[in-house]
Amino acid sequence: MALLWFDGFESYADAADFLALSSSVIDSIWHYNFAVFHTAYGRNGRGVRTADSNSPGEWTLKDNYTTFIFGAAVRQYEAGTPSYSVGTGPIRFYDGSTIQLYFPHVGTELQVRNGDNTLLGTTSGAQLSYLTWRYIEIKFTIDGSSGSVEIRSNGNTVLNLTSQDTQNTVNAYINKVHLNGSHSGLQMNYDDMYWCDITGDAPHNDFLGDVRIDVLRPDGEGNYKTNFAGSPDVSSNLNVDESPGPDDDTTYNYGSDVADKDTYTLDALPAPSLTTIYGVKSQITVRKTDAGAREVKVLTRAGTTDALGDTVSLSDTYTTHAKIYEDNPDDSAAWEDADVNAMEVGVEITV
Repeated sequence: MALLWFDGFESYADAADFLALSSSVIDSIWHYNFAVFHTAYGRNGRGVRTADSNSPGEWTLKDNYTTFIFGAAVRQYEAGTPSYSVGTGPIRFYDGSTIQLYFPHVGTELQVRNGDNTLLGTTSGAQLSYLTWRYIEIKFTIDGSSGSVEIRSNGNTVLNLTSQDTQNTVNAYINKVHLNGSHSGLQMNYDDMYWCDITGDAPHNDFLGDVRIDVLRPDGEGNYKTNFAGSPDVSSNLNVDESPGPDDDTTYNYGSDVADKDTYTLDALPAPSLTTIYGVKSQITVRKTDAGAREVKVLTRAGTTDALGDTVSLSDTYTTHAKIYEDNPDDSAAWEDADVNAMEVGVEITV
């Protein structure tokens, strides 16, 4: 799989929602004064605000990546001129607790620095400035002598480095992503983020370009609508359509028997789409209410195909789980608008 993750930050009401998320790619999430989500901070609905250079959002990955592709809409949210300071930068990549590569924001440009603070290069034309959205994409390879870094801003290459020392630990890979504010205490905004690696097939194993991420919430009962009960209403999409984030025990649907399923139809894509759909992410928020082990899987119904995600072992607290499909599981072809508009998302109890 080449499309590892994408997030429009639309499904988080607060930091608790952000921290509750997991997937087959993400091992854990941590933050310090990072998780402030609001429409004021997004270019496409909600986005996230970072407070300063010492307030990271941190994703620890389950695997190690030698070549990694990162894209996000980025905006300097606070007036001022960002400057360089050792170890700080809005975008940083780690091996464990040690920086491999980081990207200080200096003026309107981005620097590339090895984790030992060696300057490898500076963009020309990134134009990352106050209250101006730029779509920043970074593709890099970690290596002690043949490393590479390419940075694009709004689709234009603004730096291309080859034959570089991009390795700062004994390992030629990264396994952690940090988003921060800029040095000088300047806040940054992020929206429409994606990560890829170079495995799998095109177009998912390279730059995706300036992408938009839309959230489609439940708007009706799906094919499986009789197995679950609901509170406060009869089992219904009205119990699980909260925006922006889940309301936990205020409204919910529930089931108890193995093989019980519950699915919902979704809002339609904004029209007209007329763009490439690189992937779909089905997402559920779940917990168990009794003693003993219980397991579920994310259920995506595409056409007549029921596609199941990885096993989710439930805890007593709410956790959010996601499954990404690069292609339509019903026909293994690229997603089209009609496919997405007709799909259903829900859950199946497996243990």
